[in-house]
Amino acid sequence: MKRRARIAPIALALLTGAATSGAEVPALDPTPPPGARAPAPAARPSSALAENDLDRLLAKLDAEEKAVRAELDAIGPALEVTRHRMIARGRAYYRHVRAGFLPVGGGFDALVDHAARVERTRLALERDLAREAELTRRSAELADRLTHLGAERAPLEVHREAMNRARVALAQEEERRAAFARAFETSVRPDYLAIYGADVGPAELDRRAGFRSLMGRLPFPIAGRAEVRKVSRRGAGGPGVELTALDGAPVRSVAAGRVAFADTYADYGLTVIVDHGERHYSVYAHLGAADVKAGDQLPGGARVGTVASGPDGAKLYFELRRGAEVIDPGPWFGM
Repeated sequence: MKRRARIAPIALALLTGAATSGAEVPALDPTPPPGARAPAPAARPSSALAENDLDRLLAKLDAEEKAVRAELDAIGPALEVTRHRMIARGRAYYRHVRAGFLPVGGGFDALVDHAARVERTRLALERDLAREAELTRRSAELADRLTHLGAERAPLEVHREAMNRARVALAQEEERRAAFARAFETSVRPDYLAIYGADVGPAELDRRAGFRSLMGRLPFPIAGRAEVRKVSRRGAGGPGVELTALDGAPVRSVAAGRVAFADTYADYGLTVIVDHGERHYSVYAHLGAADVKAGDQLPGGARVGTVASGPDGAKLYFELRRGAEVIDPGPWFGM
C-alpha cells in the first residue's frame, strides 16, 4: 500500500514537470526582442527530480520482480522433487501397511521394527504433503505478486514513455527553431548548409541577374487570380502577405535560389524557405504539401508546394526577408 501511495504524487509531479517544460518552447522569432530575458530554467531541476524518482521506482520494481521470478523459478524443480518423493514414499507406505502382521513370524523385534518403519514412512509422507502444500501456496503468492508488480509498473511505464516523447518533441522543436534561424544565414557561409534534415554541401546560386533587380516586378508565388492582403505575424517583426487561392493551388518560387529549409516549424506550419542570394530570402508558410527538400536548386517559378485549406479557406502566408529581418513585400510586388 505504501508503494502505491507514492505513485500518485510522483505521477502528479511528472505531469506538472511536462507541462512546465512545454511552456519553455521558444517564440517563433529567431531573434528575441530587445531587453527580453531568457526563460528561467527553474522547471528543469523539478522535472529532473521527478525523472529521478521515476527511475528509482522502476529500478525498485525491477529488482523485486527479478527476485520474485528467481524464487518462482526455483519452486518448480523443488515442487517436482517433492512430488516424486511423495509418490515413492506413498508406494512404500502402501507396501508396509499391506504387509500387516507378516513380520510377526520374525518375532517381536521384527514386528516393532516394521511398525517403526511404517510410522517413519507415514511421518515423512506427511512432511512431503505439507511441503507440497507450502510450495504450491508460495507459488500462487509469487504469481499474484508478479501480477501486482505489472499493475504498478504500467502507469510508470506510461509516464516514462510520455516523458521520452516530450523530450524528443522538445529536442526536435529546438532543432527546427535553430534550423529556421540558420536558414537566414546561409548567404553568410555559402559553402555550408546546416539545417534540419538537410544534406550538407556547397551551393552555387544563379546570381546573374541579382535578386535586387526584381524590386517592383517580383511575381506573386501563386499564379492567376488571388486575394492578397498584408498581415503581421506575431514575433515576425515585420509585415508579410496572405494570399487566398484555391485549395491545392501550386505555390511557386518567386525567383531562382536554393531551398534553405523545408519542414514544419511552430505556428508557421509546413514551411519552405528559399535563399535567393544577396542575403534575400522568401518564406512560404502554411503549405498543404512541400515538393522540394533542403538543398534543392530551383529556377524562378519552380513549384515548391501547394496551398493548404484551413478554417478560413485556402491561404498561403508569404514573407520576404533580408537576413533574419522581415521586409515589406509590397514594394517588391509593386503594391
